[in-house]
Amino acid sequence: MGVAKEQKTRGRLLQVAMTLFAERGFEKTTLAAISEQAEANIAAVNYHFGNKQALYVAVLRVASEETNAAFLVVLVHEGVSPEQRLRHHIAALISQIFSRSDAGYLRRMLAKEFAEPTFAIDMIFSELISQNEAQMSNIVFSILGPRVPAQQVHLAMVSVVAQFQFYNFTRLIRKMGATPELCLPNPETIAEHIYQFSLAGLMGMLEANKQ
Repeated sequence: MGVAKEQKTRGRLLQVAMTLFAERGFEKTTLAAISEQAEANIAAVNYHFGNKQALYVAVLRVASEETNAAFLVVLVHEGVSPEQRLRHHIAALISQIFSRSDAGYLRRMLAKEFAEPTFAIDMIFSELISQNEAQMSNIVFSILGPRVPAQQVHLAMVSVVAQFQFYNFTRLIRKMGATPELCLPNPETIAEHIYQFSLAGLMGMLEANKQ
């Protein structure tokens, strides 16, 4: 019974911390606020996680697991074309960005990290982002082929990623009141536009390198 109660308290702390870190960022989120909303005490945070930094890392990992479970980026079916993988990858990431459920928390935390990096930024790049980046690089290379120089392949990958990252940052800009409210299409329309725009650009690069 004691173990079950401890696990329940740990789960509440993770859930509340995830919500607050996504809304406020690492610096503006206090252990006092987490403890109060989780109906626990700060000693419970120290018991389960050690300190605020360790709790933040645990939250990032849990958020990543929930995001990937809800919107899997990698399309693993056999016989899938690079173009289909590209469309799926973009659609999954756009879905993550616009999700209002727990699956959207990771992207909100990452946006805050990119704006104001914390101690966790290296872990984020090496553990949480590297796989998606490698997948996108592989997709772009599969479309462009070995004739396109590696630098152009990398720039093309960055150009594709930058399109959906814009929407992640735009949400924060709107929230801060720095720009007027934007009337955006639905996420599916945005994802399809990014896919079509990106594919046309990649085909243009491929054609240019044939000349």
